[in-house]
Amino acid sequence: MIKRFDWRLFYIFVFLSIAGVLIFGGLGLAQSGSEAQTKDLNLLLPEVQGWKLAEAVEIYKPETLFEYIDGAAEAYLGYDFQQLLVSTFQKEGTESSIILEIYDMGIPLNAFGIFSSERYPDIPEVPFGLAGYLEGEVLNFISGPYYVKLLCYNGEASTADYLKEFAEAVDKKVKEKGNWPAVFKMFPSGGLIKNSEKYIKKNFMGFDFLANGYAVSYRSGQDEYDAFIIEAGAEGEAQSWLQKLLDFYAGEKIPFVAEGNRYRQENKYGQVILIGQVRNYLFGLSRLPVALADQALTTFSQLKVNLEAAR
Repeated sequence: MIKRFDWRLFYIFVFLSIAGVLIFGGLGLAQSGSEAQTKDLNLLLPEVQGWKLAEAVEIYKPETLFEYIDGAAEAYLGYDFQQLLVSTFQKEGTESSIILEIYDMGIPLNAFGIFSSERYPDIPEVPFGLAGYLEGEVLNFISGPYYVKLLCYNGEASTADYLKEFAEAVDKKVKEKGNWPAVFKMFPSGGLIKNSEKYIKKNFMGFDFLANGYAVSYRSGQDEYDAFIIEAGAEGEAQSWLQKLLDFYAGEKIPFVAEGNRYRQENKYGQVILIGQVRNYLFGLSRLPVALADQALTTFSQLKVNLEAAR
């Protein structure tokens, strides 16, 4: 079998390192959609003229995923990974080949979550599925509950065309593409960095009580900061999460300080964190430069208004 460089491990390592250091750099929100069901991924295998399967199709389950992506498997399992199909295609009469990976993540939200952890805002988009990007020899996209990855070898000048041809063929076989998570509509649009949306399912920043959140990034001049929404199952649960967070930092040198209906912390890096609650939602800003704190209150206030209006 053609082996490829495990660049996924690098991306996942970087993502998890950032998530573990930044206060509220990204979070996760309640799942939506039907319960995950075992699917026959072979039904998604594309038929592309001039290409043929070069090797037997491989299927990996949660207990065997480590055999394929080793250290990166933990991140996928964290988003309730169900199964993976891996197939290699060869273009007849050439040295060009494509490796196709189809990750069944159970529901579209989980697929978006792991996809968002590997996507960078400035990578060129592609019009397949719900969202996707093309970078060099790699084309990744999500469609329905599937995270589809394509890697081309020896494609030369035709690499992008080959990748797009396969992406289109696979995407056509997915009947329900899914919908963009509606919670992102709650974030104010002014200054929002395109394609910065992220979903983190659980264990945000190592806190096992913080889960189900969305995050986006904003830019003001040369500075950037994040905004987040975390959805609890009920208002009381959200209040409990908030109190646990406040209690955790209460004994530190930089505890949260109440400012009306919000809490503020200025950490040792000169960054401000603001957090508030609306019903079963926690929301706020993080990685906010002190110099931008007053200006960014507009974003915080509008986010609060949007959540209050959402029923």
